[in-house]
Amino acid sequence: MALMISGFVSIFLVSQNSIGPSIAVQESSLSYGFNPVTIDFDMLFGPMSFGTSVLFPSVHTAAFTPSTFFSLAVGTVVVDRRSEKHEPRLRDRVVNGIAMNPGIHLRELQRYIGCAMGALQYHVKHLETDGLIVSIRTGNSKHFFMSDFAQDDNILTLTALSRNPTIQSILLEIVEKGRVTQADLSRTLELDKSLISYYSSALVKADVLNIVRVFGRERPVILSEWASSAIMDLALV
Repeated sequence: MALMISGFVSIFLVSQNSIGPSIAVQESSLSYGFNPVTIDFDMLFGPMSFGTSVLFPSVHTAAFTPSTFFSLAVGTVVVDRRSEKHEPRLRDRVVNGIAMNPGIHLRELQRYIGCAMGALQYHVKHLETDGLIVSIRTGNSKHFFMSDFAQDDNILTLTALSRNPTIQSILLEIVEKGRVTQADLSRTLELDKSLISYYSSALVKADVLNIVRVFGRERPVILSEWASSAIMDLALV
């Protein structure tokens, strides 16, 4: 900023000195609305080398020299670099991404932030070492939470699982109907029964769903008591 100011000051000082004799006076009329206004442009040209002469009304020539342009250019670069410092650091973006998306997994977090995987893994590792975030693994995926999100691993697991769209649809259907069979879920959600069976088994294993013992081949499932409360409290579906 100081360099930019010094550049403009140098322009002002140079403009106060007459450069060469008067060569021509041109009268030009400008109209603003219906009231014509006449302005005299004192067009004076001075000797220039490696610079550009800019003509201003009622001002002797203001010469932009290479040193002036250098000052302005450097000043602009300094301002631009200062503005870059205001952008959030990658570490802060990682923390914000996890805080806004509890249970987000690594690939999803990478897409959300838009950064290189290596840099993301570096920051995630150090954030977890520093105790700012915690993680839990479900299947082949590692999911991340802020350290103060919940102390119960069951709730962390349920939150992580519910980020899957198919699992969320299954949970929503069970919340609305109370108890359903896999055949009911397959028919209502229009999904293959093998896919429903795969996710239902994962939810039973995580103690999110309980199997109702009844006669017959189809065994309905219901939400476990703790899962039902957590879903409502955290608005997971």
